[in-house]
Amino acid sequence: MSINGFYATALLLFSVPVGAASIYTQDFEGAVGTEWSGSGSAESTGGLSGYGFGSQHWRNATTGSTTLTLSGLAAHSQVTLTFNLALWDSTDLGGDQFIVQADSNTLYDESRDFGNYYPSDNLGRGPGTLITPAFTAFGDPNFGYNSFYRDSARTVSFTFAHTASTLAITWQYPNSQGGFDESFGIDNVVISSDARPSTGVVPEPSTLALGAVGLGLLASRLRR
Repeated sequence: MSINGFYATALLLFSVPVGAASIYTQDFEGAVGTEWSGSGSAESTGGLSGYGFGSQHWRNATTGSTTLTLSGLAAHSQVTLTFNLALWDSTDLGGDQFIVQADSNTLYDESRDFGNYYPSDNLGRGPGTLITPAFTAFGDPNFGYNSFYRDSARTVSFTFAHTASTLAITWQYPNSQGGFDESFGIDNVVISSDARPSTGVVPEPSTLALGAVGLGLLASRLRR
């Protein structure tokens, strides 16, 4: 490699951007602030506590929406939303609908490939990645609420363009039969953005280590 190549490598290592900064988290283990509105309440996660959920999550057993509203966000161009999603009980595949929106933009809207009954491979359907076992019976696995029906859960992440200083995230199961028949729950909600401090990018420790390796190789090359 040429001397110019080593300089380019060193500069690249020191210019790696910091990952998205978390601007809001909520695991529903304590008090829930006024930023949450609409339908639902903090309730037990039952057996899902063994699949990355805490002991509490926000469960919505109605057709109404659950909304998280944040304001005063620092300048940014991109936002990432992550959360755990519980599909409780008789969420019907090929009919029941689930919607996630950021302001007026739809992140997810599905009524065909969403639900617990009856996927041919016995795996629950929905956004993100399934984290619970395959279904083995009409009511198995069951993690809580209606013991007659089976349940599933997922980890979900959406990244989308966003520049406003306010953000409203909405979750809704508009044709839910509600109650202990079918419902959804969310947990471990994290909102992060690509906002940067005005003083510039500060490398993370791992980035600094990589930079040191690059400079060490550069110095070795120069000595030769």
